[in-house]
Amino acid sequence: MLSIFGSRTKLICLLLLALLMTIAGCQISAQKTQHLEGKGCKDIGILLPATAAESGRWEEKDRHFLEKGIIEKIPDVTIRYFNANSNKELQEKQADLALKGGSCILIVTRVENEQGINIIKKAKKKGVPVIAYDRLIKHDDLSFYISFDSQEVGRLQADYVIQELNKGQEGIYKLEGIPNLVMINGGIDDENSHAIQESWFKRLNSYFQPEEFNQNKRLNLIFPRGKDDPQYFMPDWSGKKAAQKVNELLKNHQDNIQIILVANDSMANEIIGSLGDKRGKILITGQDGSAQSRKNIKNGFQGITIYKSSELLAKKTVELVVTLSEGKNTEDLINWDIEISKEKEIPSVILRPISVTKENIEVLD
Repeated sequence: MLSIFGSRTKLICLLLLALLMTIAGCQISAQKTQHLEGKGCKDIGILLPATAAESGRWEEKDRHFLEKGIIEKIPDVTIRYFNANSNKELQEKQADLALKGGSCILIVTRVENEQGINIIKKAKKKGVPVIAYDRLIKHDDLSFYISFDSQEVGRLQADYVIQELNKGQEGIYKLEGIPNLVMINGGIDDENSHAIQESWFKRLNSYFQPEEFNQNKRLNLIFPRGKDDPQYFMPDWSGKKAAQKVNELLKNHQDNIQIILVANDSMANEIIGSLGDKRGKILITGQDGSAQSRKNIKNGFQGITIYKSSELLAKKTVELVVTLSEGKNTEDLINWDIEISKEKEIPSVILRPISVTKENIEVLD
């Protein structure tokens, strides 16, 4: 019996060892495949999302730095550039054109996640890696994601509100009593919006619900009605709709609003432009470090913007594209793994944004 049991044990051990070696072999094979995807590629597709409210960003900055960097680093490269002008169906057709034309690496800032997934599926069939640029595409077959830390963006914006609140009468906005606060967020289908939302409520919840923290209430959140209220997400980060909503709220509350947490500069710019003689009397935040936000901060119309360097974002993306094109290992470039499902984490490059106020406005020069 002992002899038979020992034989069975050895057999089981050998089978387990073989299984582990097979699994390890699959993992190594998968890693090598990922690194080799795009090897030798000299045809790069770039699909950016909009030319309207954020045209100064996508067209003048991201496109410029991406194309310039790729041309400098990959000799004889072909770049197929497309801008979807906020049209999700158009962007998918543009991806079809890029793939049909021979693009073997795609850089995609998707308009909507659904079309982004379709683009990934089509690219996968051709063995083409997709880099999600600044907007996550939630699909297991996404190759890479590169962006700034949007939770940090929201935290820096909320911290500025707390800072000015603590200054009271000595601060720029002379906040006193229990100021009324409004939140204006980006598109509801954008993961960046939800990351910003998470930080806003995490940092400010104790100011809204003091009974849980044994302190006096310090902020009155009049819009949205709560974290799950979809109304404060502006479709396509629309500045026009953001301004309309703010003016509606001002009218309903007899101009009694002291703070507007705004997720980005394009919406903040539209809101500020619609305020008339109330400009400079309401604390307003933003994000992106746009040229107009720089003027607004210098004029006292906007308190803070969160600067995310398009040049740095493009530079890191170019490094990734070049590494893929050369067939080299990308692990040294990756600093984060973004979990998008129970089965999958996406290798990512996550960069840190910078808080900019009048005190360090030269950062935007």
